[in-house]
Amino acid sequence: MRFIVPKVDLRRQTSGGDTIEDETGNVVGQFFFSHGDRDRSVLLFGKYGASYRTHEECQAFADGVAAVLTHMTKVELK
Repeated sequence: MRFIVPKVDLRRQTSGGDTIEDETGNVVGQFFFSHGDRDRSVLLFGKYGASYRTHEECQAFADGVAAVLTHMTKVELK
């Protein structure tokens, strides 16, 4: 499982949002950004959310949530 956080150049865009998709194209969350405070917020499944300053931090958070969910589903199947 992998979630893809869209890259945004905050020098060119002031604020907005986009969807976060998994590798199959299913929407799994939302991504919000604003230029004023250079803040990026990630919300996955309407439940897991955080705010970061860089795209790399947002992607790392999404990867961490994916890893935990993958582990939980494997444990439940055993």
